[in-house]
Amino acid sequence: MRFQAFPRHLALLALAAALSACGGGGSSGTTAKPDATAATFTGTTPDTSSLIDVDGARRTLTLPGGAPLKGMGDALIVGDHIVVRSFSDTTVIQNGNQVHPRTRLSVLDKDGALVSSIDYGFTLAAGYLGEWQMLPSPDGFVMLQSGPGAKLLHFDAQAKQVGGAIDLYPAVAPTSTTELAAAESSGAVDGNGFWLVTTFSLLPVTDKTQYLLKLCKFDFDGRQLTPPFEISTSALHPRVAASAGVVLSSWLEGGGAMVAMWPKGLGAPIVHSLGTSGALPYPIALDTSGKMGVLWNGKASLSSPGGVMGVALDKSGVAVLPADRTDLGQETLSSKWAGSGRSPDLDAHLYKGSLLLADVVVGSYKAGDPVGDVLVLGDYGVGTAALSAQKSTILRIKLTGTDTEFGGTAVIRQMMFDDHGVLLVGDEHRLVMMRLKRN
Repeated sequence: MRFQAFPRHLALLALAAALSACGGGGSSGTTAKPDATAATFTGTTPDTSSLIDVDGARRTLTLPGGAPLKGMGDALIVGDHIVVRSFSDTTVIQNGNQVHPRTRLSVLDKDGALVSSIDYGFTLAAGYLGEWQMLPSPDGFVMLQSGPGAKLLHFDAQAKQVGGAIDLYPAVAPTSTTELAAAESSGAVDGNGFWLVTTFSLLPVTDKTQYLLKLCKFDFDGRQLTPPFEISTSALHPRVAASAGVVLSSWLEGGGAMVAMWPKGLGAPIVHSLGTSGALPYPIALDTSGKMGVLWNGKASLSSPGGVMGVALDKSGVAVLPADRTDLGQETLSSKWAGSGRSPDLDAHLYKGSLLLADVVVGSYKAGDPVGDVLVLGDYGVGTAALSAQKSTILRIKLTGTDTEFGGTAVIRQMMFDDHGVLLVGDEHRLVMMRLKRN
């Protein structure tokens, strides 16, 4: 589950584009090891990692020719490599601004060094400026349109496209006024395929447009494994997570948060509201046996501390709260972060029985320090109690030397292998990596 950000940057130099489009390793600028402090906070069992630390210096990743990798949108582990999706050199002018599709796919080794990079420009979908979502597949990975459209693309483990685009739903002509066109989608892998939640609307889109929400499972070749199941007639910003046949979808409807829990074997999902005070809910799998949860960015108020909030859900999709609480506004996970999130972007996923969160926050690294960007990694236990009551380990990282702050937007991704992790932090100007260790 990721909170998405949408940064922009200037086009790369033509020479760098020519060198990098065909692949090849680039160089990395190395700086001193960042400052880092860790703390463990007592909660219920099970335990979390007893140590998180930065292993070595930070590096700024560059393409062949020295141009930086800019505008990371997402990253995915594929085998023993990492695939990063970032800004293409291709640019168009939209509303007077230069806009780049995020269609450069770069392969890093498991230590974060650049192996190759391919700039696909607009060849994946002509004129498409919406976002994509990467999902692992048996032969590499797939990419799904998460904005308008429903195209499925296949790539091998080296990020080379395999075959052509597949339309998961029939393409609709821009001039059509009678057909439902795919507007937003989100996917989650589960077993032999992936679940996809998609909103549909009639064209043209206006401020009165209503969006129908459907849930369907596809195999990796784009064939439907279930019929599309309608779960809302007025939905925005759908998200989905899946584990062991259990599917959890979330969206906004009428200014409120909604979830649909579909336990394995049940004939239809259980749909109800969730008290996030209007914040967009993000579903996440909390174990490999079908335990699900929801995260959201809460606003501070007289009754809520705000920050990153989260709850586990029971089998009916009802929030698991401490015995003395009924208000979800108290379920903060970021009370020990000593900073506030600076962008809508948050990285969250399951790893070896713990929930791992990563974010860029604004705060003072130490008492008396100026306010600036601090990287936060949090490991949270996953048990039977409320998420807010679990034991947690928090690592706060401050970059040292030059370029210690990030640009207008910052995207953070924590890539976890069996024996180490790679932390990637990017903005519209650069991509920084650090190696992590845990015990």
